[in-house]
Amino acid sequence: MRAARRLLIVLIVLAALFVAADRITLHFAESQAASRIQSQRNLSQKPSVSIEGFPFLTQLASKKFDEIKLSAAALTVNDGKGGPDIRLQNFRIDARNVKVTGSYSGIFAGSGTGTARISYADLSAALPNKVTVAYGGSPGKVKVSGKVDLPVLGAQQVSGTADIVVVNGTGISLTNISGITGVDPTVADLVSSFLQPQLALAGLPSGLRLESVQPGPDGIDVTVSGTNVSLSK
Repeated sequence: MRAARRLLIVLIVLAALFVAADRITLHFAESQAASRIQSQRNLSQKPSVSIEGFPFLTQLASKKFDEIKLSAAALTVNDGKGGPDIRLQNFRIDARNVKVTGSYSGIFAGSGTGTARISYADLSAALPNKVTVAYGGSPGKVKVSGKVDLPVLGAQQVSGTADIVVVNGTGISLTNISGITGVDPTVADLVSSFLQPQLALAGLPSGLRLESVQPGPDGIDVTVSGTNVSLSK
């Protein structure tokens, strides 16, 4: 009886040591992965990395992880044509079936879904034609305005309401312009294309594509998803 009790105590101690070692190693690995991602993607702040699942040590040994959650204060993308940078604020991604190469030099996910937000100020600064975008006050709608040069009339300040949609999974577009003000209704069609520019978003983690955009009071909420996603380079 005494021997069995001693064996039980030993097993409990060993289990506790295993759990402690597992959690310590997990914390170190998450920090290493975050540092690698920050360096390789030129992030201004170190992201948060959470490796899910238990035990961690068995996943580490195989370099295969069920799920990794990544969040960054901002991820910088652009239009791919040398235009201004665009900040994806509060970028978050849930990656599954993750494989790691080397010393976290490469982090690849079988699939991933994520969210981010683009402020109206950042979106306006990046759009062609110097079109300014603001919240439209109703689902899916944004207010758009800008200055357009018209024949005979010259420069005119115009505005209207538009939908904002995803284009080919790689960019966003303002479309379905309505309620144009600032010009005579007879020439409203001349400015509709001016108020409906498209913007590509290049520089997302490889494998991710835009799924949807939804305007809200504080900016455009973006969702992304994809397969064979690279979280590092």
